Amino acid sequence: MLNPECRQTKKRMHSYLDGELSPMEERAMRTHLARCGDCAPAFERLQRSEDAVRSHFAATVVNETAPTGFWDGLSERLNTRPERVRWRPQDLIERIPRGVLAPVAVVAVLMLAVWGMELYETAVPAGNGRTAPLRKELAQIKASILDMEAELEQQWR
Repeated sequence: MLNPECRQTKKRMHSYLDGELSPMEERAMRTHLARCGDCAPAFERLQRSEDAVRSHFAATVVNETAPTGFWDGLSERLNTRPERVRWRPQDLIERIPRGVLAPVAVVAVLMLAVWGMELYETAVPAGNGRTAPLRKELAQIKASILDMEAELEQQWR
């Protein structure tokens, strides 16, 4: 089982190799790797793997160039892009056609009601004599909800 310091070190190895750690974090990483018999070999393996990938990438892609106009088109698209796009529930609701929104809401409510009744039925023991009338009424409500769902499906088709 890894101690917390080794666990943190192993999580940060990629960031360390990529130069993404602060100077203080780098110092702590070097110190830990210098004295830890478990993390040092793991780091060396990771470093060899990344070096192999980088050298292969450099050898195969070094002579590749982007098509003419690629960088101009990319920078143009980046300049016209909004800084941050925020998702709002209203945007989703506005995209649903009005004729579909109400039936979808009705079906969702009915499905939640059926689910709630099934949950209730599993929570209340079946042999309880006091719940028999309630169970009968719930079964009738469930049947009518399923009938309403079937009618709505027929209307959509």
